[in-house]
Amino acid sequence: MLQVPEMLKCPPKLYPVITEFNNYLYFLLEGGRGSGKTQVIARWILYVGEKRKIKVCCGREIQKSIENSVKSVFDGLVEKNNLNWKVTDKELIHRTTGSRIFFQGFREQGAVSIKGLDDVDILWIDEAQSITKPTLDIIVPTVIRKTNSKIIFTMNRFVRSDAVYKFCVGRDDCLHININYFDNPFLNEAMKHEAEVCKAKNIKDYEHIWLGYPLAQASDYLLSSDKIEYAEKLVFNKEEHPENKVMAVDLAASGGDLCVAKLLEQKSMTGWEETQTITWAEPDTDVTKGKIINLYGIWKPDILIIDADGLGYPIYVTVKKSIDDAIGFRGAGSAKNLACGNARADGYMATKEFLDNGWLKLRCENTARQLEYIKRDFKPNGLTYIQNKKDIRKEQAESPDFADTLMMAVYAITYHSHLFTAKMQKSSSSFINNDFNPYE
Repeated sequence: MLQVPEMLKCPPKLYPVITEFNNYLYFLLEGGRGSGKTQVIARWILYVGEKRKIKVCCGREIQKSIENSVKSVFDGLVEKNNLNWKVTDKELIHRTTGSRIFFQGFREQGAVSIKGLDDVDILWIDEAQSITKPTLDIIVPTVIRKTNSKIIFTMNRFVRSDAVYKFCVGRDDCLHININYFDNPFLNEAMKHEAEVCKAKNIKDYEHIWLGYPLAQASDYLLSSDKIEYAEKLVFNKEEHPENKVMAVDLAASGGDLCVAKLLEQKSMTGWEETQTITWAEPDTDVTKGKIINLYGIWKPDILIIDADGLGYPIYVTVKKSIDDAIGFRGAGSAKNLACGNARADGYMATKEFLDNGWLKLRCENTARQLEYIKRDFKPNGLTYIQNKKDIRKEQAESPDFADTLMMAVYAITYHSHLFTAKMQKSSSSFINNDFNPYE
């Protein structure tokens, strides 16, 4: 076993944090409860701070109070090991080296604050699963400007598409360690017992809390990650079914957004498959109109539904002059489902039903990724809404264009299925009125 000072003894799986510290810029330690992640990082920071002068920031996305930080972990270690640190209400300062450890929330009044980060030697973000991509995009460049600075993330992921996880995994300059309670030989018997009790009561809770699996269903997320994953792997059995098609188009509402067109095709009596996804960012509305009409001619859908909110409305009106049965989708419009606050919530609840029941095959990676971060918003009046695009863009640094397009297609299938029959009747009528004689 590696010979280290008593305070640095840790699960063998975490020793590379100590031995390889100079070889990496980023460190990602992720896994479940009882693995020792937080203790090891706190001990290592205190140890380094005793050897040389360093400035350390321990940050979180939002820190409501100092008690909401890892400061209590540092305080306990200083007291237990009789270390030469001066502990105040807000920070720790080493009496000999002058090292300083302070605590900060990055998001204040809705904006990202980088005060004090430009000259830190170590930035440690505990509970890193709460860090949003916009915050990450600001704090990382600020910290790494200083030579030899390090950023450490410790976390238990909420979702598969976690911003920090995606940023770190696969990088040559990041030491990534997944560790769980059974990897920690120092874990006491009481904690092991709690893990086993949790496992017996609820395997899903056990897998997230103790094994570090992403949450299958957080309370405010609309869809469970396992249902999305299932939809990506879904294969429909061959059977006789109507060959219906739905085309949906979500139109760019602001700079950076994409226009997205999707085609869903019926693959069984209840099953649908996302077969085509086309995107473009051309701001010219005439080009967008032309693309929609061109795709309509190629895909030949039974139903065309187009985003008719805001800047999309004039394009919808123009397209409808060429395709008279096109449907305009108004997300802020009234819902058909009485439990929903508007049509957008209605569409997403229908999408949830399709995914929960295994009625939808996903092929677009961006759609699956965006669906995972869609959140519900429960209002005091009991109605369900979906987090608005503006707030999603703040959190995720993108608009959910792919997910919204899928949602509109499912909305059309759910609430405009009569058009499938109407289209068939219209085709039959045209067929008969063309004076076709089967006996010629």
